[in-house]
Amino acid sequence: MKISEWPLPYVRVKCAQCDREGRMKLAGLIERFGPDRDLFVVREKLTEPGCKRENKKQPCQSILPDARLVQAIVAKTEDDVLVKELLPEAREWREKLGMGER
Repeated sequence: MKISEWPLPYVRVKCAQCDREGRMKLAGLIERFGPDRDLFVVREKLTEPGCKRENKKQPCQSILPDARLVQAIVAKTEDDVLVKELLPEAREWREKLGMGER
């Protein structure tokens, strides 16, 4: 997914190993990396330099905790949503973002 396709006004990145977490404004990330940059590449660029893991041979375990919510927001139909429990929050975001009904 390109940064410009991420619908939320922020991007949260969290380490699944050490629980380090950060939240960045989407506009700032677009300015820094460009709108066409792959968000998963950006996630790596944000987390790798400051990663405190002892074994640098193992990959960074950073995740985008809101990825499933984003999937629910951008899904073409509610049947396509992977985590149905996120539907109420996804509907709220769709309304806030002016994405309309499905």
